[in-house]
Amino acid sequence: MRIKTGLKIKCGDGPVRSSWRIVAVMVMLVSGFGMHLGAFADDTKSVLTPQALWAIKRVDNPVVSPDQKQIAFTVQTWSVEKNRAQNQIWLMDAQGTNQRRLTTADASDSAPVWSPDGSRIAFTSRRSDDEAPALYVLRLDGGEAEKILELPYGVVNPQWLPDGKGLVLGTNAIPALKGAWRLEDLAAMKKEIKRRRENKMTAKVTEDRVYRFFDHWLTDELSSHLLKFDLETKTLKDLTPFSQSLFSSSGSFDFQIAPDGRTLALSLNTIPAPHQETDNNDVLLISLDGVHGVKNITTDNRGADSAPTFSADGKSLYYMRTNTPIYDGSSVKLWRYDVSNEKNIAVTEARDFSVAEFQVSKNNNQLWMAAEDHGETSIFSMKPDGGLFERVIRGGGIGKLKQTATHLFFLRSTFDRPNEIFSLDLMTKVVRQLTHFNDDLMAKFTLGKVEAYSFKGANDDLVQGWLIFPPDFDKNKTYPLLQLMHGGPHTMVGNAFNFRWNAHVMAAPGYVVSWVNRHGSTGFGEQFARSINHQWGEKPTQDVLRSTDYLLQKFPNIDSKRIAAAGASYGGYLAAWLAGHTDRFATIVDHAGVNDLVAQYGSDSTNYSFELTLGGNPWSNADVMQKNNPMNYAKNFKTPMLLTHGEIDYRVPYVNSTALYGVLQGMKIPSRLVIFPNENHWILSPQNAIYWNWEVQSWLQRYIGGTPTLTQPKFN
Repeated sequence: MRIKTGLKIKCGDGPVRSSWRIVAVMVMLVSGFGMHLGAFADDTKSVLTPQALWAIKRVDNPVVSPDQKQIAFTVQTWSVEKNRAQNQIWLMDAQGTNQRRLTTADASDSAPVWSPDGSRIAFTSRRSDDEAPALYVLRLDGGEAEKILELPYGVVNPQWLPDGKGLVLGTNAIPALKGAWRLEDLAAMKKEIKRRRENKMTAKVTEDRVYRFFDHWLTDELSSHLLKFDLETKTLKDLTPFSQSLFSSSGSFDFQIAPDGRTLALSLNTIPAPHQETDNNDVLLISLDGVHGVKNITTDNRGADSAPTFSADGKSLYYMRTNTPIYDGSSVKLWRYDVSNEKNIAVTEARDFSVAEFQVSKNNNQLWMAAEDHGETSIFSMKPDGGLFERVIRGGGIGKLKQTATHLFFLRSTFDRPNEIFSLDLMTKVVRQLTHFNDDLMAKFTLGKVEAYSFKGANDDLVQGWLIFPPDFDKNKTYPLLQLMHGGPHTMVGNAFNFRWNAHVMAAPGYVVSWVNRHGSTGFGEQFARSINHQWGEKPTQDVLRSTDYLLQKFPNIDSKRIAAAGASYGGYLAAWLAGHTDRFATIVDHAGVNDLVAQYGSDSTNYSFELTLGGNPWSNADVMQKNNPMNYAKNFKTPMLLTHGEIDYRVPYVNSTALYGVLQGMKIPSRLVIFPNENHWILSPQNAIYWNWEVQSWLQRYIGGTPTLTQPKFN
């Protein structure tokens, strides 16, 4: 059988592979182009390769119909050849039966929401003639999806009004041109967008402290708005005419409509430009009829208040709260606003868990909460006052909770399996997997064993980590060790599937992989998370080194001369810190690392945190800041390093890597620099991600051995 893919694959610097491995790589690449692996009459199992990750279907965003009998959800597929994704909306019965695809356009159909009567689904999509994501409505009794609204800056997070006569949606605008949101106003805005896009003068000008975010500039002076769209008259009403700036630097629209349709709750940043202080997200109650105006209900808290969610009877508004203005590892707690007496009441303040998300039961007398829990994610139930707090499920990576009267639905993944939709029977507590989009594909891979382990880390505190073995691990053979270091710094390595730094892909070349939840990690209590403030490097370094000692003692077949470390973001900070504090590692991989604290001061909103988390800044307590600066220890650098970075990374500007690379080259230390001009903090496009993995595997092979699972990819 001859298959034309339009993609040339050439052997590069990698070693010659056995024929079955080359075939496996070809199969994975072709599967990324939409061909099912079942097309190959070959039951040979292979390791999980970087290419294979792009053949996995990504299930997301389950939403339950008003009658609680059906679930709509999205499935994302990727084409390596086209270097882009396609999102489609699927539908199934609440029992997981009768699964069928609703949309088939070559586009990204996202954010499905049910109409109150269950007859229609609204969603956003950017189809062939759309300049920005538009609003579409699909009738479930037949017919094609109809585009009902397009806006110059697109449609975000549409929500139906309870009477089904319209929707509320988010969008951005040029304040001077939005007018009354008439057709002529929208046309004027589109014309100005086109002029800006085609302008040969490309200067970005600001006097604002926050002028970039993640991978985009914030200098266009846009304002965010919630609009009420009437389906019959096709008219728009601005519910936030007071807005003169973005609701948030991230561009999110975090709101919910009250059950009676008279009010909505919106979380937005209330710190005005030029943003000399860090953001303060408050929850506002906004009248939809324009009579009762706007009320800020969280002025009592300087930290972030987010995810407002009404109870079914509308008498309570729940939301998530962080007490500290700058995130320093403090836990996120669940709070409740009593609508009648206008009081804010803590719900989970006494629980040493940080809320990731929550759901309010349909009968108003139970809450469901997902939270990180010692390397896993757990679902907890409780009463509205926080009482009868109980762990219901623990294990895997869990999210996107949705509840009916009888079941709780959620996404769940593990190191070994990507997300699928599961259900929990609230009476019997039986958990069922409802979707199986990747079962056949994942069965074709040989994955190494995954196990949790614990050891005494810094201060002799008990520290948890994950151990991922290579496929067919043999106790009688010698293996290199790869210590992965997660970012954050206040995040957790959980038992969940990861598409960017996949543990099995990292282990497949023949490495024992360790991933430590070192000091500063979340999910192990607030004190543990905050324990690295003012000393980013010290305790995590001890944890990584003590983990290495523990594993060498437990597994005598790990080669103590072939140990590498790799990390990204804060994990990259730790990589650079290790380079200046130990020569224990044969090599280090540093992706998008905070390598130089002076360079990092040119980042987006992260520069607010220096004084709190690092104890100083370049003009005040500079000695304290420099004590935490990896570049301050350059005289100790000896370890060969691979540095990778995206050029449009504004979270950790890529000069962090070029500066460190310049120092390493000046010191004649073996080093390699890989810059992706069109990538941000993460390497997100398929072809770049595959190439990134090749660079990492080839570099590690040079210093600790192993056999890369791919040769140098060449893309046309």
